[in-house]
Amino acid sequence: MFAVGVALAIARPALAAGDDVADGHRYFVRYCASCHGTDGLGDGPVAKSLATPPANLRMLGDKYGMPLPAHRIAELIDGRDTARAHGSHEMPVWGEKLYEMGQGERGEYGIGEVIGKIIAYLDTIQDRRTAMR
Repeated sequence: MFAVGVALAIARPALAAGDDVADGHRYFVRYCASCHGTDGLGDGPVAKSLATPPANLRMLGDKYGMPLPAHRIAELIDGRDTARAHGSHEMPVWGEKLYEMGQGERGEYGIGEVIGKIIAYLDTIQDRRTAMR
């Protein structure tokens, strides 16, 4: 069910793409930047206190290909159905957190749409010089 929600959230008209990226950036800053840094490099203010360094999210394309596979990245962010894919228990299970918050910042989005917007933003910050195509 979750995958369907993400697929629907990602497969939006091109006109909404800019809004999705802007919204995704706002969600990223709110939920991800403390560990991954405002630029996604893994250098957020909390990073030094973690036993496992946060991933450089600008390099996801190297690992997963381009465009980023939305379903796979969504599973990593959500975390509810993933066996700690980040390799540690330090990565929050954002699916639980977002669901508890009323499925979005103000309850206006489903969890798949929020994560879909974060993925839309992540796709724009990939290091295109090294990412597989």
